[in-house]
Amino acid sequence: MKLLDLALRGIGGVLAVFLGVASAVLEAVYTPYRIGGWPAVWLVPTALLVSLFLGWFARTATGLAWGWWLAAVPWFLVMIFAVGGTQEGDQIAATWLGLLVLATGGIGFVGPAAYRAGKRTTAPPRTAAPQLTPHQS
Repeated sequence: MKLLDLALRGIGGVLAVFLGVASAVLEAVYTPYRIGGWPAVWLVPTALLVSLFLGWFARTATGLAWGWWLAAVPWFLVMIFAVGGTQEGDQIAATWLGLLVLATGGIGFVGPAAYRAGKRTTAPPRTAAPQLTPHQS
């Protein structure tokens, strides 16, 4: 059973990396789209929700507290290259919307991790609960 558990965690980690890349590519590709002349602002909440889900999925699938990095690093790399453009001058997401998607998606990955880290370091030390004894007169 231990080998099966390890295999499933490995598959979950590989899937988290793949989903991180796939979501970043889709978000970058849809950034320049316009619907009725309006920019695709629906990508901003989508980036937040997808990154929150991917961070949770990666941690849950791998069973590792740092598992969210498996989805976050590929996502960040793809988005940074998409926002930065290419040597040929092609720019996929180099607009205000692309930068907003990058920032919002990044907050979705880093925010929960920062919250967990802060909660872990600022929580008061656990002490044993006081034992109630009956009052004796």
